[in-house]
Amino acid sequence: MTEPTSILVVGVDETASAVARMLLLSGYSVAIHQAVPPRVLRRKMAFGDAWYDGSAILDSVPARRADQTADFLIGLRSRSFIPVLTQPFTEVVDRWPFDVIVDARIDAEARHERVKNHAELTIILGPGAIAGTDCDLVIEISGPNIGGIIESGSARTPSSHESEKNQEASHFVHAPESGVFTTGKIIGEMIRMGEVLGRIGAKLVLAPADGRIKGLERSKQAVLTGVIVAETATDPKAQVNGCSNANQSIARGVVYAVEMTFADWTPVSLKKFT
Repeated sequence: MTEPTSILVVGVDETASAVARMLLLSGYSVAIHQAVPPRVLRRKMAFGDAWYDGSAILDSVPARRADQTADFLIGLRSRSFIPVLTQPFTEVVDRWPFDVIVDARIDAEARHERVKNHAELTIILGPGAIAGTDCDLVIEISGPNIGGIIESGSARTPSSHESEKNQEASHFVHAPESGVFTTGKIIGEMIRMGEVLGRIGAKLVLAPADGRIKGLERSKQAVLTGVIVAETATDPKAQVNGCSNANQSIARGVVYAVEMTFADWTPVSLKKFT
């Protein structure tokens, strides 16, 4: 009996979390890597809170911070939860030989590490990476071919029209000054225009319109002037928790890419992880 393919998902936002979740449910041994404190606003749609609180659940799948090797190995081998690794990237990939690395950080500027050559298969999501140069495969994250697999070249960059359309349904609230953001609000709560969402020092952070809180910075977090601390949706029925349809399509593309590559391949033994 062969052991399941081991996969490291880099990133912990809503897209990375949806990918990790679907890979786990598809029978793979999955871990998440996030070396620095994440800023995830849509926290009910991601595993980001596990970095701070020790655990988080996304659509019935748990993730747990694994600072000890034993915790990591239990999660990887049992597949009862997804371990979240916080060590430096090079330390993680040098110590534990993953079969697949999926760089799911949508922000291309956050990709400090080059994933290619660190695993048998490397995948990067979205524009900013070239399949065959930066990684083996690229996955489309927008447009009519969302979740599509690119074996040569790069993913499309959303047009300005697409970006504007995506932003029409949301209002983003920016920090008026640097300081510690505090809030008593919760994601999913209905709010009215001008309602206090939180404060930074003596400055109030106000809701820009009627709607529903879709994303919210963690309370008592230090923020810089201008960063987004909240997202409100104009539609009161807007999804605020769980995996979105778009992220599930991206995740399916990643799962198919792995299956396509390793259909007749014997994965690395988990004995190498000890």
